[in-house]
Amino acid sequence: MTVSLKKEILRLRGENKTYDEIKDLLGCSKATISYHCTRNGIGNNKPIIDNELVNQINDYYLNHTIDEVVKRFNISRSTVIRYTDNKRIKLSDEELRERNYNHVKTYRQKIKERAVEYKGGECFKCGYSKCIRALEFHHNDPKEKDFHLSSYKVLSWDKIKIELDKCILVCSNCHKEIHFELDKERITDTLIKYQ
Repeated sequence: MTVSLKKEILRLRGENKTYDEIKDLLGCSKATISYHCTRNGIGNNKPIIDNELVNQINDYYLNHTIDEVVKRFNISRSTVIRYTDNKRIKLSDEELRERNYNHVKTYRQKIKERAVEYKGGECFKCGYSKCIRALEFHHNDPKEKDFHLSSYKVLSWDKIKIELDKCILVCSNCHKEIHFELDKERITDTLIKYQ
């Protein structure tokens, strides 16, 4: 450590430069800056956190952001978080489960609405369109199925569209009829194979 670097640190701190600004200007560590400033009585000038200041910070924080509190009281974000009453409502485990369930349910509902609209909004076979819950997606070729459309949780719309392009939109009755016919064909094929 040269004497000139120490003098330069003290001079810049005397000009009210922050430790970060001094670090950028001189290319030395904040620890070095802190050491010399503290030893010469011109430290970081952070306020002492007492009960009165904590009350002032909490009052100010009610109507301001964390960043505004940091600037107003010249304290760090972690200090604000440590000493303020959290604005967020603390939820019980049951309330968190309920909120997450509703979030997933709403998300899936929006995706289904979008998917039904993408596929024409009505049953491919009979034209039914009254209730969205009664509409389902049938894969034309089960071997090409990459995933069940009802399991899309975090997939992008582009991936969902690729899967939708392999399907037809049918009502639940027509869907059951399609599978009934497919099952009949499979049984008939199996019987013929073993005769």
